[in-house]
Amino acid sequence: ILYQRLKVPPSINQFTNTIDKNVSINLFKLLHKYRPEDKSEKKERLKALAEKKEQGEEDETKKKQIYIKFGLNHISKLCE
Repeated sequence: ILYQRLKVPPSINQFTNTIDKNVSINLFKLLHKYRPEDKSEKKERLKALAEKKEQGEEDETKKKQIYIKFGLNHISKLCE
């Protein structure tokens, strides 16, 4: 009863509804595609970049990798 009488902000209220299994599977596949690199992947990438730089084949077309930001504090800072 108390929950019904309180005014819940829309940003909090969105977490009361859940998604079905098919949508959640598709969402997790998408998020898996854009996950941040782990330590071993970063080490391999930097090693390959160092070898290219050592050989003199410096690549000027450096693109920043796209990945999902996560964490409550980080997301709240991005929203501000």
